[in-house]
Amino acid sequence: MRSSIIDTIMLSEKRREIMLLLSSGPNSRREIAASLDVSWNLLKQPVKELKDAGMIFQEDDDFRLSNNGQLMIKAFMPLLNIVNTVSTDSNYWINRDLQAIPRYIAKRMGELSNSSLNTLSMDYMFEPFKQFIETAITPGYLHMVLSLFDPEAPMILSELSKKGVQISLVFKEHIYNKMNENFGEQLQKLLTSENISFYQLDSEINPPELMITDKEMAVIFFNQNGKYDYRELRSSDERAIKWATDLFDYYKSISEPVI
Repeated sequence: MRSSIIDTIMLSEKRREIMLLLSSGPNSRREIAASLDVSWNLLKQPVKELKDAGMIFQEDDDFRLSNNGQLMIKAFMPLLNIVNTVSTDSNYWINRDLQAIPRYIAKRMGELSNSSLNTLSMDYMFEPFKQFIETAITPGYLHMVLSLFDPEAPMILSELSKKGVQISLVFKEHIYNKMNENFGEQLQKLLTSENISFYQLDSEINPPELMITDKEMAVIFFNQNGKYDYRELRSSDERAIKWATDLFDYYKSISEPVI
């Protein structure tokens, strides 16, 4: 019985979507069909299966979660969100290197469910930071983990600093060394700014590249071979921004300040 209930919830995208929708309150047939952007005829079977499993019930024209349904959705919500995140592009997620993400944050991967997976255009394939800033609303702050060498970064950071943007940047060790070798004078000048702080992360850790503002976030997960394949997740969803911010704070906490 227990496994059949779990199968009812987990083995159908439509059943999961209906459960998640009803977790925010009762919905009529028309509201469910409109929210899921599908005709009611295609929803009759998954609705029946959820009713038969005791997960939902009908009251007049409204469908609601049953007490058991509420308990199940509360217990499964983090997992359901993760499933919704990875099911959007399973081939992408299967091939991601997520080893540098601490477990307590990895458990919240479902908070990225409202993110879009984008392939960078030819103009920005090697300049994801530039693309992020040029298409973003002028931020109040920028939190960033720089894991890719970007010769445009010092100039962009300088321009943001002049606009009063609060900048906190974590470099992978070898990236900082390479940036310092090529743009040492510019980096030292940036460090004299009151609104900029730099941190250096141990070379044994291979974090994704993170770009976070008060309005938006983007994350570049490398593939299993540690390679950058020109794709990024981007979102203005508050949960995604909070997830990325917590990950940034983790990397910052295990980094050394650059003075």
